[in-house]
Amino acid sequence: MEPVGVIVRACMRASTDPGLVAMEVAGKTYLQHQLDRVHTAFDRLDCVVVTTELQENRSIIRICERLGVPFYVGDSHDALGNCYKAAEQHAFKSVMLLDSGSPLIEPVLLVRMMSEYLRLGVPSNYVGNRIRRTYPAGMEAEITSVDTLMEAYLMTSKFADFADPTALLRRGELPQCRRVDFVQAVDQSRWRFRLDTLADHQRLSRLLGLVQKYSLQEVMTVAEAHGLLSEDDGSK
Repeated sequence: MEPVGVIVRACMRASTDPGLVAMEVAGKTYLQHQLDRVHTAFDRLDCVVVTTELQENRSIIRICERLGVPFYVGDSHDALGNCYKAAEQHAFKSVMLLDSGSPLIEPVLLVRMMSEYLRLGVPSNYVGNRIRRTYPAGMEAEITSVDTLMEAYLMTSKFADFADPTALLRRGELPQCRRVDFVQAVDQSRWRFRLDTLADHQRLSRLLGLVQKYSLQEVMTVAEAHGLLSEDDGSK
């Protein structure tokens, strides 16, 4: 199978409290913190930031231009179509989908998930950690083929499904798409490292100034040591 490309969906309105993704903490924007981690696992040219044409998202485009990161600008009402079209434009055969609420995403998790997807050898599979959750919120990742995204795009009729690129896949509504849960032995799903609210920002800005490596184990250890562990309430 062909190597996997990466799409990071980033919009200023994607969070409950808008604009967080472009805020600077510990010398970098949240988006750059996440991209630095993704680029540890993937080649820079295989990672594309997908945003939309809305005026406020020009901040995201400027960040990408400054960092030399490929980006795609699409329709603000069609996240699924944007992901499919961006992947097609960059000639990806399979794609890992992330969103910009994960500034502490673990590169090893991404490599292991990609390796499992490639090992299974069936491009139409959906491999992800969003159905059966064992990872903390903020560690979400999913992989499938671009052809499968295209089929989902052609089948989608609900507005909510255009807003969530893998909704049909996770619900099992594509018969040829086998869902494969990517899990870890220790269930850490009760914890939250997701960027969505100002409360998240207050905790994550401190964490990003304290962690020195890109491992989930270090994030957990540092968060516990400094009273920064927070339970996930299921939002976003």
